[in-house]
Amino acid sequence: MTKVAIHLKKAITTDGLFFLFVATYVFCTFFFIQYHELNDRFSIFMYVTPALLQYIPVGMLFYSAYIIYVMIKVRPNQLFVYLWLRIKSWLISFTFFRGCLNYIAICIFLSAMTSFKSLIPEINPFSWDPALAYFDNILHGGFSPWEIIQPIFGLPFISYGIDIIYRLWFIVMMVAIVWFIFLSKDERLRKQFMLTYVMAWAVNGTILALFFSSAGPAFFSNIYPDANNPYQGLMTYLNTVNNSYPLMAIDAQKMLWQLYENSEIGAAGGISSMPSMHVSIAFLFFLVSLQIRFITVKLLGGAFLLLTLIGSIHLGWHYAIDGYLSIITTALIWKFNSRLLPASNYQHKLAIKNESYSIC
Repeated sequence: MTKVAIHLKKAITTDGLFFLFVATYVFCTFFFIQYHELNDRFSIFMYVTPALLQYIPVGMLFYSAYIIYVMIKVRPNQLFVYLWLRIKSWLISFTFFRGCLNYIAICIFLSAMTSFKSLIPEINPFSWDPALAYFDNILHGGFSPWEIIQPIFGLPFISYGIDIIYRLWFIVMMVAIVWFIFLSKDERLRKQFMLTYVMAWAVNGTILALFFSSAGPAFFSNIYPDANNPYQGLMTYLNTVNNSYPLMAIDAQKMLWQLYENSEIGAAGGISSMPSMHVSIAFLFFLVSLQIRFITVKLLGGAFLLLTLIGSIHLGWHYAIDGYLSIITTALIWKFNSRLLPASNYQHKLAIKNESYSIC
């Protein structure tokens, strides 16, 4: 067998569940969209190029950190020769080959998911927003959650800071994906993260998003022009802040609405409120941080989750209940995968050991 065939066989052996789930999801979404005669707006290659352009800088960031590590800790006599041999070994290793397959699978998966997300209002028109706003008020003592936190966070520079943290979610997600598909040495945690990541998008971002078809506070007046808008005050405040402190949230909301009005699909496109995928993935990062022994990492993971939840409400993206539900469902998915995967970490180590070269 050729080395590529050997690597492919090992990749299927080690990540078979992940590849099977991705393939099943893509086929199911394709046939579901085809059933609704919307297949001309389905794409599985939407993220291949954009993701590559984003992941290359992240990869360079990791490699730069590795160079600094080598210079401080290893101190080889011939630095450039050492670095070249290490990166060359890694590029022909099973770890890199499997990581490339994981990358392609994630790009295809996210493309299918975004295509489906963009079509949710055509399959099941937005209708849950008034009910979600009502339940939000009931859960929070008769007040809308944004009104409760507004006295604390309702200052322009604070809102701007929250907006920056909220957009950092994309960077943190890319860093986490690169780490787990290319660099992580903890096989069980890597598998649990990857399976939970795609399952969270499938359950929260597809199935529940379709059932609880909703647009979110930022689009409330657009979708329900004749209804009383309990978020008018929030959106007026955010647009006022945007005049002095440019908020990415406002620009992104305008972009999403334009795609929605033009019935177009695009990377990061699609309007969907319930459940919150920002909070779902932030909670996944928090669950991962709990597996790491350093208390600082745990605290950072918890802080990032809390600020993401606050940002989802304060920036008009979500109802608070969107985040609450996503935390519950993501926890259940994480627990399910914990039981699904072997309790020990020795499996497949032998298959990887001789051909997997970490650059760390």
